[in-house]
Amino acid sequence: MSRPDTAVETVRAVAASSYEHRIQYPAAALAYYAFASLLPVLVLLLVAVGKPVVEPVRNATAHFLTPQAQQLVSRALSNSTGKAGATLFAVVVLVWNAANVTAGFETVVARVEDAAHESAGGRLVDVVAVLGSVGLSVAAVVAASTLFVLLPSAVPAAAGLGFLFVALSVVLLPLYYVPTSELPSPTAALPGAVTAALGWTVLLATLRFYIANAAAYAVFGVLSVVLLVLTSLYLAAVVIMLGFVVNATLSAETTAASSA
Repeated sequence: MSRPDTAVETVRAVAASSYEHRIQYPAAALAYYAFASLLPVLVLLLVAVGKPVVEPVRNATAHFLTPQAQQLVSRALSNSTGKAGATLFAVVVLVWNAANVTAGFETVVARVEDAAHESAGGRLVDVVAVLGSVGLSVAAVVAASTLFVLLPSAVPAAAGLGFLFVALSVVLLPLYYVPTSELPSPTAALPGAVTAALGWTVLLATLRFYIANAAAYAVFGVLSVVLLVLTSLYLAAVVIMLGFVVNATLSAETTAASSA
């Protein structure tokens, strides 16, 4: 079988496996937990840094939040009332969401690989890998968005997107290698990481286009902001889940080829 035919068969296998394992449902749950973590993160930023953080956050989010969304973020960061209670609430919510996000990833890995859950010690390592990779991925997105603001206008946007793609490909590797029991080395996890990195890069580029034309497309004010954020988080989560399916499919094909 030629390489193009093999590639087509692999894509079909990935699509079939994604449908079989219903990755859209855990992706929806992941998007919810990510959305529910936004306000607690803003609260903790305000507590840790104070009001001086408002302007840097506004600049960093300028290329993936609409003006209405930026106003909401600025107001949340500028409101310092009830700081102690808000901090406790933020910590509790973040811990709860982090636990559910990790459990969601473990469930998807176990379902795709048809493997049992690990011991408590193994799960602790998974928690660190999952939350670390996700946190660094978000940091990479913020860093790339900051580059769009800081770089001279003569530098093409492709430079920032290229940086984001490379950075995400690196920081997502632990996410795809540590929780799995099927991959023999980090190199084997690279296809999933690259798939997710490419998907997130395309998503950010699409958001940049939308934000640049937000005045022409935005409707319903704050409701459009909520819809945009939720949809973006859901698509980002689907891409992350797709990476697991890609790695599992390629691993199965490699095993089948070596035993043939």
